[in-house]
Amino acid sequence: MPDFLKQHFEKLIQYWSNRSAAQRILLAGLAGSLVIAFGVMLIFLNQTEMRVMYTNLPPEDASRVVELLKASKTPYELRDNGATVLVPAEVVYEQRLKVAGEGAMRGQGIGFELFDELKVGQTDFVQRINYTRALQGELSRTITEFPQVEKARVHLVLPQKSLFIEEQKKATASVVLTLRRGQKLDAKQLQGIVNLVAMSVEGLTPDHITITDTTGQSLYQPRGDGGLDGMTTTQFEYKNTFEANLENRLEQILTPILGPGRSLAKVNAELDFAQRTTRKEMYDPNATVVRSEQKSEESTSGTAAVDASGATTTPRGGGTAVPNTNFRGEGYSGTESTQKSNRENKTTNFEINKEEQNVVSPVGDLKRQSIAVIVDGTYEKVEGSNTFKFAPRSAEELERIKQIVARAAGLDAARGDEIQVSSFEFGAPDGSSEPSLLQTMMEYAQRLGKPFINGLLIFLFLILVVRPVVLALIRPRVTEEEIETLERLPEGEARLALAEAEESEDAAAMLEPGRQFELAKGLALQLFEENMEQSISLLKSWLKQEA
Repeated sequence: MPDFLKQHFEKLIQYWSNRSAAQRILLAGLAGSLVIAFGVMLIFLNQTEMRVMYTNLPPEDASRVVELLKASKTPYELRDNGATVLVPAEVVYEQRLKVAGEGAMRGQGIGFELFDELKVGQTDFVQRINYTRALQGELSRTITEFPQVEKARVHLVLPQKSLFIEEQKKATASVVLTLRRGQKLDAKQLQGIVNLVAMSVEGLTPDHITITDTTGQSLYQPRGDGGLDGMTTTQFEYKNTFEANLENRLEQILTPILGPGRSLAKVNAELDFAQRTTRKEMYDPNATVVRSEQKSEESTSGTAAVDASGATTTPRGGGTAVPNTNFRGEGYSGTESTQKSNRENKTTNFEINKEEQNVVSPVGDLKRQSIAVIVDGTYEKVEGSNTFKFAPRSAEELERIKQIVARAAGLDAARGDEIQVSSFEFGAPDGSSEPSLLQTMMEYAQRLGKPFINGLLIFLFLILVVRPVVLALIRPRVTEEEIETLERLPEGEARLALAEAEESEDAAAMLEPGRQFELAKGLALQLFEENMEQSISLLKSWLKQEA
């Protein structure tokens, strides 16, 4: 062993031999704690960092991934009941690529990989069954990609093709979903799943698809006729939404008046889902505009002979020949007269103002609604007991509530709307419906008191028990040999050594009574010499007090 190591080792042995038993135990415990902490730190630092390779794996995929990891001798960890696989951080990407290359991530069920291995001699029935299984598996895998869906199963009924169209049966499908905890599919997502299944299967329409969850709740029904009251699913949902919204509005109005949970409103609405188109033509006779105007004039003139009897002869210059009864072949007789005629025609066409309206009535128009409101009464505390007596609300209060509800709901008496408001007992409140400030403080004290008391007990244990023990173990002790050494020193050096020894707390208390007196006497003389004036004044005051 080298000399310097030997010297240090001897010093260590000497230091250990000079310690007391309690100090040795404390040092051994500290050394052991340091060794254990150092070992834990080394183990933690040298531990392989594991990262997530895959999460939320179906049991089939998890089994195939584990088999590949075992074959490649790659360490792995399984968590979440085998749904999460962890591998070392430095090989996580490599293993992902390897698993993808092997095609192990097939998802749940069997897909079209069923046809990867060609088997000779299969019947047509087996081929059709395998095709149905593969199609169901592929659809299940696709639906599982939705973040809200944990598992999915698809059941298809694909009838055989018939030679006659009238005898051809239609394909049907049912989907069973296992939703993740706290997740829900909205109407658009459900419609997307329906369209996905319908477009993936030949001859399948959305009217022949149903979706159900594992709790038995129907998430989607075909939107055909024959539903409740002849309404389709969409119409029934619209009716429920309309009624629920109105109920919430009414309860929000009544809550500040009656208190939370003291009112209940139910609405029954009759909606008209028939679509009507009304065409109207309206004319305004006062608002006219000249559209066209046509005007024509005609004038004629001519002469005629008139005899004494007043008969006319054939006119000259035109006109209609009139027989003359006095005509003897000697020409005209009588006088001549000139005839003129004028004729004027005027046609005016007016444009009358016409207004056309095509009114399409909205679908889901409100035909009639009935509202029933139940309100809680008042409660009076019975003297001498912790019970309450129910008192229904007065007719005036019910009438005011009725008017408020009617205004808020927009009731129309001409439409046949009805409303009924009644007061019933909802249940007597507890003896302390509204806790007092003292009770609230006591509840908070009970809720927060346990951690505070535990912390206080730990603190007191450390101060009153652990601290004195530790101080007693680490406090330097004044041995008899040190006292004898002090006695051999000159007076000044002894006082100096004594002052250094007094720096340790309660060192004199560990000595014998006689030696304690000697040490105290030496310390007093030293203080007297260092502070002469103050010491003299102190002695004078003591003497005066004794006198």
